Amino acid sequence: MRLIANFFADKIIRDRELRNPAERYRIGVIESWTSIAGNVILTLLKALFGLLTNSISLMADAVHSASDIFSSLAVLIGFSLAKRKPDPEHPHGHGRIEYLAGLLIAFMLIGAGIAFSYHSYNRLVENSHAQASITAIAAVVLAILVKEFMYFFSARLGHLIDSDTLIGDAWHHRSDSFSSVLVLIALVGSYLGMPSLDAYFGFAVSAFIIYAGYRIAYRSCSQLVGKAPDDELKNGVLKCAGEIDGVIDTHDLEIHDYGSWKVVTIHIEVNGSLNLDEAHNIANKVENHISDCYHCNTVVHLDPH
Repeated sequence: MRLIANFFADKIIRDRELRNPAERYRIGVIESWTSIAGNVILTLLKALFGLLTNSISLMADAVHSASDIFSSLAVLIGFSLAKRKPDPEHPHGHGRIEYLAGLLIAFMLIGAGIAFSYHSYNRLVENSHAQASITAIAAVVLAILVKEFMYFFSARLGHLIDSDTLIGDAWHHRSDSFSSVLVLIALVGSYLGMPSLDAYFGFAVSAFIIYAGYRIAYRSCSQLVGKAPDDELKNGVLKCAGEIDGVIDTHDLEIHDYGSWKVVTIHIEVNGSLNLDEAHNIANKVENHISDCYHCNTVVHLDPH
């Protein structure tokens, strides 16, 4: 699945300058609509067989797939709004809206997980069991294969454009794949004469849904309150600044994340004997170089060495 997904992901790349906002937006839209289409099909498939087999775990899994639709819609909205130019009320753009959308999805996931835990409990109390079939089991196996493809496809695109949003969407697919494995075990157990497994695995799937919601909420809140950039980005910016002739050293780097838009502040040390025009020219080159490499707003502070 990984090789097939990576093949298709690589085929959609047009501009190898993957930090280009226009290319990032195009890739984000393709990933979103691919995920939405796949999740719509899987949700209908799981819901249909869940109703036919009276399987609470399969119905819970259908809701999990449905939640992925909203997750992908949040990705689509986030990338669309990130394209909007800054305005007086939002001087650094609107990119953080995608984190708010992620928070909403997290609450929906947690609510769905709690609801299905309740239904699983009722299933045990009422002694109502799923009626598994080979067809239902085959449908879940197909769903697992599709979800694994979507995971590798989204993860590949996310790593190519260095997007936590796409990587997060990929892990949403992987969580759905994992929960489908639990459903598969429940259905096989029911088919082999152990029907109570359905309710117990309904609890397991519900717990996984709640955990997925918690993880999304944690990441969204972390970004909203100003999560520190990763070391790879910081080291890349420092290296970029050091490539300009006349820069002796760099320090006090700050990177503020606004989704697809970032604001970089950095101190550079230059020869203290340089006149103001020469030092200012070096600072301008550093600003332009970092901005071109990372498509961000860069402010350079000069320090004499």
